[in-house]
Amino acid sequence: MTKKKINIVLIIIVLGLWGAVGYKTITQYFSSKDLIVNIDKTDYKLNLNVIDKDTFLLGKISRDPFLNKQYQITDPFEIKQSPQIAILEVSPKIVVSKPKEIMHWPSISYHGYIKSNGKNQELILLKIDGKLFRVRKNDIVQKLTVKEVSNDSIEVIFNQEKRFFNLKRSK
Repeated sequence: MTKKKINIVLIIIVLGLWGAVGYKTITQYFSSKDLIVNIDKTDYKLNLNVIDKDTFLLGKISRDPFLNKQYQITDPFEIKQSPQIAILEVSPKIVVSKPKEIMHWPSISYHGYIKSNGKNQELILLKIDGKLFRVRKNDIVQKLTVKEVSNDSIEVIFNQEKRFFNLKRSK
């Protein structure tokens, strides 16, 4: 008998919730959309606080914070005053050359090759930085070029530098 009473109470609560949801959706479509606006004509004086800009002067930097080098920088347009004529001297711009990007060789291991019968081209198995690649002769993979292939070694060019790698044998 108690389960029957609990079920009746729960059904009434669920019907009440669904009734509220249904009422909200129906009144949204069938209610009037006229807006009532009350405008009072009053004179308001609005006082705005004006904020002065915070300004400052940037000084000349004589040290490069990235390369840690000191530079003597002069104004590009330095005006020298003489009693009769104002002379405008233009100093040359300072050109800082970028250092050459040093490219380090990736870790390479040569795992062998597969020779095809028809095309007479070998398929080379290389492991470059932990990833296995199948490369043919004169192919470029991650800026590496395989130039020569033999049974036990290969010749690889990277950044115009040649290196030889021997076959890695599994034990």
